[in-house]
Amino acid sequence: MKNVSETILAGLSDRQQQAVKHTEGPLLLVAGPGSGKTRVMAHRLAYLVGVNNIPADRILAVTFTNKAARELKERCERLVDFQKELLQVRTFHGFCARVLRFDGDYVGIPREFSIFDEDDQKKVIRRSFEDENIDIKQHSPGTILNTISRLKNSTKMPDEFAREVSDYGQEIASRIYSRYQSILDVSNAVDFDDLLLKTFILFNDHKYVLDKYSDRFNYIQIDEFQDTNPLQFKVSKLLSNKNGNICVVGDPDQSIYSWRYADPSNLTDFKKSFPKTTVITLDQSYRSTKNILDAANSLIVNNPDRTDKNLWTDNDIGSKIAVYQTGSEEDEARIVLDEIQRLNQSENTPLNEIAIMYRVNAQSRAFEVLCQRLGIRYRLIGGVKFYERKEVKDVLAYLRIVNNKSDDAALLRVINTPRRGISDKTVAEIIRMARENNTSVFSIIAEIYGGKLTGELIPRAIKSIKEFFELLEGIFDISDQLDITDLINFILERTDYISYIRRDEDKGLDREENINELKASSDQYTGIDTGSQLSSFLENVALVSNVDNLEGGDDVRPSSEDLTLITLHQAKGLEYDSVFLVGCEEGLLPHVMSIGEPDSLEEERRICYVGITRAKNNLYLSYSLIRRFRGVTGGQMLSRFVNEIPENLITKKYARGFSHPLINGYLKNSSNRKLPSPNTRSLVDEKSTVKFSKGTKVKHDIFGDGIVIKDQGHEGEVVFLKHGVKRLMWKYAPLIVIEKNRRTENDFHDFIDPEIDTA
Repeated sequence: MKNVSETILAGLSDRQQQAVKHTEGPLLLVAGPGSGKTRVMAHRLAYLVGVNNIPADRILAVTFTNKAARELKERCERLVDFQKELLQVRTFHGFCARVLRFDGDYVGIPREFSIFDEDDQKKVIRRSFEDENIDIKQHSPGTILNTISRLKNSTKMPDEFAREVSDYGQEIASRIYSRYQSILDVSNAVDFDDLLLKTFILFNDHKYVLDKYSDRFNYIQIDEFQDTNPLQFKVSKLLSNKNGNICVVGDPDQSIYSWRYADPSNLTDFKKSFPKTTVITLDQSYRSTKNILDAANSLIVNNPDRTDKNLWTDNDIGSKIAVYQTGSEEDEARIVLDEIQRLNQSENTPLNEIAIMYRVNAQSRAFEVLCQRLGIRYRLIGGVKFYERKEVKDVLAYLRIVNNKSDDAALLRVINTPRRGISDKTVAEIIRMARENNTSVFSIIAEIYGGKLTGELIPRAIKSIKEFFELLEGIFDISDQLDITDLINFILERTDYISYIRRDEDKGLDREENINELKASSDQYTGIDTGSQLSSFLENVALVSNVDNLEGGDDVRPSSEDLTLITLHQAKGLEYDSVFLVGCEEGLLPHVMSIGEPDSLEEERRICYVGITRAKNNLYLSYSLIRRFRGVTGGQMLSRFVNEIPENLITKKYARGFSHPLINGYLKNSSNRKLPSPNTRSLVDEKSTVKFSKGTKVKHDIFGDGIVIKDQGHEGEVVFLKHGVKRLMWKYAPLIVIEKNRRTENDFHDFIDPEIDTA
């Protein structure tokens, strides 16, 4: 009979075993896609508990999603017998929320704080604009919210930023930041950035608190470390400095979240912060075929600033990568779904083992339309999540007010939901009084109820506000006597919310069912001390709806009958038998915003790398010759990333029967003409007679093929395949038009090769 150690190490490769048994001192585990990373992490935790006899409550494992946390914990439970509730497997934000729940008072955060989601943040930003009398049409709220997030991640508070202001734009951002934070403070609320920032400040400024958590967690293991931002790195370093037993796992080639301030150097430069680090590289892939891995390696090697790593596998060579050339996004959808139906019906590949992946959400439209027409069941990842549905957020808002009366965002959401005669004008006056008194909206409502404040409110408005206050007080009075499920039922009864949603004849039943599902999700908190179960429930809801949304939701794998439609960002961490990576065109992949920016272009290549390495057996790449994107129809160029894959790994397929009128017009007029042979091209139109409008395909004497992306009359910008974006004067630029919104006879050989079989 095997002992515990043999059981845990069974089936692991030598390097995987080495990683599992390395438990003391800093460890950097570089794990390529499909290398068994999650398995190694679970077995390492099990080894700590089952072999080294480390108490489970002395270990902290950090993941990036709640789904990943559950999977890691479940795998560990299957390997070793221990008190599972003691093992702390949390997201970064989940861990920080717990810390602040217990010790946040050191940095001015009350125990019953609220966590504002993205929707709450947007409302607070808009309110900040109003409070500061700043025209929202002149300054983008989204941009300023991003600025605030960036400042928090660099640990800059409003007063510090105010001292650095150097121009008018920064002055506006500073005023909004200060007001935004003031509203959060009055609301006893934090945003997601605050969870990290306040925890860092707590650990950095209060050694007693840091020591408490350092002594509690002797062993720390962090997944997806290449996606950590500066604040997450600082918290990790502070927490592990005392014991030094920190294991970080990741792959710099899969760092694709720079937009949320992820810094891959946290992984690549890990040894600088922890000089005694042991580095183990897991480069054997158990997922993909040799051809798919060779394609991935050939692509990613073009990134100059990367840690050298070459994936290999003992798997079969597998099929070549199919590259489909199609006429339009509709043709692309038709070709892709034809092949998916063949895989499903002829090769018995379940639909849930097939995924269509794309760079931007808008690309899903053509596939959704055709799936519906053909009766193909699909699941669109990235739609409205459960906790983002209106009726769910309404009920949660009432719960949030019970938990935190100062939660302005929650109170303002339901102050007139269901309708109770409180007008927008009345709400605006209440907000004005709250601002002038630097207090919460609930406090103002309480003052109005007590007759101490009236402002400019008319008697009818005062009557409605008093009734709302009595409604809330009735809920408050009984809330501490009820479990969450019973509390939800009581709120629904007191507010007559079910009758309210039933008035929606089309969606009323679905909305009621969503509320029933919310009640079901709260059942697991029954039995927890009533004083803490509500805050725990709301904390979990906030963390799920915010963190997991980044990777596609709490459960991104569909049923066996559902095809997956998913963005490349959301696909990270998943795998499928067959992957269709669509829209492989310059301007989409790589995205147009990255062209000409070396760092951004490298990340786009990593995004493509992530997509390719999701595939186990079959990989399809497709591109369209013409695409309508952002309201503009124009010619497209094959992505440079496809050109970086060796020809011997690819089989090219060309679609017939193009549906786009620009192409059909040519076919109609040239059906009896012999198409020119491949590898020849006639350039048309003299530059002196050309208007270089947006979308025009051109050739430059030096830079080669490109597409006009901006036309400003006498000058503009062209994105070139090999040289990025160039700004040119039309009069002097050595440009010749290849395509001007209509295909030419001599250029059309690029679109159809009659000698190659159709897909």
